[in-house]
Amino acid sequence: MADHTLTFALALGLLALAATHAEAFEAQPEPETASVCDDLDDAPTDAFGFTDGSGIADLGRGSLGLTLGGNAGVREGRSLSRHGTLQGSYGLLPCLEVSTSLFGGTTRSTIARERLKDRSHGGSFEAKYRLLSHRDHGLGLSLGVETGLERNDDRLTGQFSSYNTAFKLLADRIIIPGTLYGAVNVSHNLIWNGPEPYQRSATTAVGGSLAWQVRPGIYLSGEIRHLRQQNSLGLGNHAGHATFMGPGIYWQATEELAVSVAYNVQVAGHERGRDRPLDLTNFSRHLAQIDIGWSF
Repeated sequence: MADHTLTFALALGLLALAATHAEAFEAQPEPETASVCDDLDDAPTDAFGFTDGSGIADLGRGSLGLTLGGNAGVREGRSLSRHGTLQGSYGLLPCLEVSTSLFGGTTRSTIARERLKDRSHGGSFEAKYRLLSHRDHGLGLSLGVETGLERNDDRLTGQFSSYNTAFKLLADRIIIPGTLYGAVNVSHNLIWNGPEPYQRSATTAVGGSLAWQVRPGIYLSGEIRHLRQQNSLGLGNHAGHATFMGPGIYWQATEELAVSVAYNVQVAGHERGRDRPLDLTNFSRHLAQIDIGWSF
């Protein structure tokens, strides 16, 4: 029950803070020019750490992004995962962004004195549609769907494939124009994991972040995210949950180039069937990532 209370408090706090500064936001004049479905006063999408803003690529515009990440920390033993993702995004239609990704990674673990190694690679396709913009509604809101295929090579299990489909809701709001921004994400990821017969599972995530522009083009962020793992495609058959917190920094180096760094640590959690704090079976203790983005 405590995790539901934490999630509710997170959403309530962000909304309350947004309402406090609503008058200041409404008093700002509208920009003289506006893009098709984006806002000139949006915070960058990657300024919130692991949480995403609602912004999308404008019609006819695109971007390339490279994400390097790592996870570490398990219940018994040691584990280190490293992965990289190359993503290309493009504003295909007004308010619609499509993107494709190629990714790969390795995991090295020592559990119960046994050394394990896993390699993975795959690709995905994502589409995001922006329903609301700050300019017209005072709130940014986008819906996204992503589907992907991953090929794994595990020393114990052998080769097998995983398929996933994720549904996302991305919302953000300008709290203090030009200074403070808030974002909330909700997602549900359906996973089919081989080899046959495929095991079905799902990960549900709720997260919120505040980003503060300390200088033009430089943002500091702090976020909290709650993740739940189910051994089914729905919300039942609960396997464990974890709550993460951490900081982030975003730097708009040039008009086209941006770099962001984010770190999360698991501060609370529980694994079903274990009377111990944290869930270090379904989730890692430490998460880190670096994003490098180029827009054109």
